[in-house]
Amino acid sequence: MSRLEFINETYPTRRTKVEKDAFAAYVTENYSARVEVTSDGKNKNLVIGDPARASVVCTAHYDTPAASLFPNLMIPRNPVLFFAYQFLMVGVLLAVSLAGGALAGALTGGDQRAFLLGYLILYYLLYFLMFRAFENKHNANDNTSGVATVLSLAERGFGEEVAFILFDNEEGGKKGSKAYFKDHSSYMQNKFLVNFDCVGNGEELVFIARKDAEGREELARLKAAFRSSDAYTAHFFPERGSQCNSDHKNFPCGVGCMACRRTRRGLLYTPYIHTGRDTVASADNVRYITDRMCEFLEAEGKE
Repeated sequence: MSRLEFINETYPTRRTKVEKDAFAAYVTENYSARVEVTSDGKNKNLVIGDPARASVVCTAHYDTPAASLFPNLMIPRNPVLFFAYQFLMVGVLLAVSLAGGALAGALTGGDQRAFLLGYLILYYLLYFLMFRAFENKHNANDNTSGVATVLSLAERGFGEEVAFILFDNEEGGKKGSKAYFKDHSSYMQNKFLVNFDCVGNGEELVFIARKDAEGREELARLKAAFRSSDAYTAHFFPERGSQCNSDHKNFPCGVGCMACRRTRRGLLYTPYIHTGRDTVASADNVRYITDRMCEFLEAEGKE
């Protein structure tokens, strides 16, 4: 059984306190990790090694999302289509809420207060039911794949050159990584960081570098390590013109990595996120990314 399969079967959901604590106990026991509570007391990040002394930090978020009526369709290189899809979801929510408010107003003889109250109640109720209410039981790609990748790398052993962090509460607005950077900005400001989020479904590996990471030698070595193979193709893009809303965005020198599929017309996308259909994640993806990252990290250690 691969590490990806083990985590997916043993800790398939990591959303409640009990679920997170159980997974944290597994990581601390098996990977010499420590649980670091952020200064605001709201996040429990799992840290392996010493990020202050490391030259590179590898990360992923370990929390899992709620089930959503609409999949969180990831389209990293088509902002127009990406935002159109986001507006579609909001449009459906607004349309149904306005219709409910209009019905409430009509039933009360055109009372504007009834319209507003009906609209607000229906809007927040639908939002809760559509995006927050139900636990998603299947999270193979988001983000068990990223967690498995980070733990696979941690097992290889790189001494003080590399540290690893599994962030809490990414699904709630990247809160774990945001608080971590706030607590440790003195040394994380210029730290080269590679974040793995949804890397299990697709053979097109997409890396998106923040502006401060673009000119770094580490990025050049990362590109060299992820040369395309017969099975996988790696793409490196700047943050401008790209969409990848994950924890790397809270670090100036962050690079996000995700796996995508490609349509016949060349559109890169990742499907099924935040839905019960998130059951596909390849152990081959984890092995390939781990091997290529090891090549990069070993070269980094020689500098």
